[in-house]
Amino acid sequence: MTVTIERVEQIGRNPRELVPPWAYELLVKDFRKKHHSSHPYTERVIGQNLVFLKAAGKIRRESRRDPRAYVRIVPTRPVDEAWHEALQRTEVYLPMSLAFADSMIHHRPVMDDDIRSGAALARTIPYLKATGMYVDPEFWDDESGSSCCPPECNDQSGRGLLGSWGDLIPDRALTIQF
Repeated sequence: MTVTIERVEQIGRNPRELVPPWAYELLVKDFRKKHHSSHPYTERVIGQNLVFLKAAGKIRRESRRDPRAYVRIVPTRPVDEAWHEALQRTEVYLPMSLAFADSMIHHRPVMDDDIRSGAALARTIPYLKATGMYVDPEFWDDESGSSCCPPECNDQSGRGLLGSWGDLIPDRALTIQF
């Protein structure tokens, strides 16, 4: 009998490096509490959400300098579930958004033909890899066409529905203290 041991080399840095350890642990704890997943799975999906948000933040920064640099990238279902949990932990999510994008990284739920066809995910993968972080194939391969968003959320994706806040928010830059 011959036993072959396959060694899988992880290419890229550990996504945990993107946030302080205490913030990472809070995100892991929140996800595990709601999804009752194993600790190793939870750590990996939280890491992939951080990679996705890092890539989204880089696109956001670049598109502010040059609007033609904007490209829409999308999470897979498991990564989007981790994103939903992170959004609820505002004391982590806001500073993380500011660190990655110099602004808030908004979540606009949508399911459309771009996602269903797999084109959006195919476009996403190179941006994830460009972060230099490890892109875990379990969370990205064979996930095209997936979204946590049901069909009725299709009308929530566009900016056309967003309006002005009027006098409630000043027109000048906001200062946020931590």
